[in-house]
Amino acid sequence: MALLRLAEQWAQHRIKISVLTVDHGLRPEAAAEAAKVAEWCALLDLEHQTLRWEGTKPKTGLQAKARIARYDLLSAWCKANSVTYLLTGHTMDDQAETVLMRQQRTDTAESLAGIWETTVWHGVKVFRPLLGQSRADLRALLTSLGQPWIDDPSNSDRRFERVRVRQALAEEGKRVELADIAVKAGRAARALAVDAEQWINSQLTSYPEGFGAVPRSGFCELDAALQRRVLQHLLLIYGAGNRAEPGELDYLAKWIMGQGISRRTLGGAMLACRQSSVLIGREWARIPPDPAVVSDSGEILWDGRFLVQAPPQAQVVPVGLLRGVARREEIPGFVQQSLPAVLTGDGGVIIPHLAAGPGVSAKFIRHLR
Repeated sequence: MALLRLAEQWAQHRIKISVLTVDHGLRPEAAAEAAKVAEWCALLDLEHQTLRWEGTKPKTGLQAKARIARYDLLSAWCKANSVTYLLTGHTMDDQAETVLMRQQRTDTAESLAGIWETTVWHGVKVFRPLLGQSRADLRALLTSLGQPWIDDPSNSDRRFERVRVRQALAEEGKRVELADIAVKAGRAARALAVDAEQWINSQLTSYPEGFGAVPRSGFCELDAALQRRVLQHLLLIYGAGNRAEPGELDYLAKWIMGQGISRRTLGGAMLACRQSSVLIGREWARIPPDPAVVSDSGEILWDGRFLVQAPPQAQVVPVGLLRGVARREEIPGFVQQSLPAVLTGDGGVIIPHLAAGPGVSAKFIRHLR
């Protein structure tokens, strides 16, 4: 609510603001709470939408999976409504809790940076402008405005790690100290990201078939932190768009620095070590097998990697699902299996990267989540 009021004051109706509330369907009271937010928005003449997380809810890892579902719902709505920017109300307290939880697991700068001020989720830019503000200050602001708010009882449920950490962080000085760690770690992580991007831009050979190659010896010369960041970036470009854990990246880096010639998978990507290079592309077995249907516009972003143009209602599947496709020698086998194949309405099959077809094309688009 504090974010809503601050954004409304900033925009002054010169910029359209839409308010989104996610009802996770986990508490019966949530629907009424979302309706109350809608009432408050109506008083401010702001558009409001309630997005509901449907389906069976997980029995383990609930908060993490609810977070993914929440961002998926929010970003999908933004894309469907041509909204470029999504603001969320994370506070300094949220940041401190995140850093304390991560200190128990890792010491990497990228992890201790906690909640990033800006990220991208499925192509939607996410901004968190309140990371420097405490919950107490924001509640004081709402009180001064005469604006009620709703406390989610889940925030007091000790089954969740974040709640236990929150209750242990009663001392304001400790929260400020942890938030400061996030700021300093964020600076280090951003510097590391710049170094990784510069290395990738100078060393990566990217191919239109949706895979890349980097020199193995050059990668082995990088320090461990930079190796992790380079691998993370490559996985985001060529894999499923999911971030890997630092330990997984360290294991992958050690494998690359070994002497063997073999393959490994991580984050929906396949990595193949050769004598002088490392190839990275999509793990085709992780691509959803259900055919994707081309929209009436004649375009579809398939698997988050290829912009496919084809007749409306044509279906797109990975080549790996087809039988009898001849191997193209200049394309690694695992890469060819991950390419898009267009199934036309007359029973025909067109694989744009292997043979041209009328009105059908596929362009690889690098993506970051």
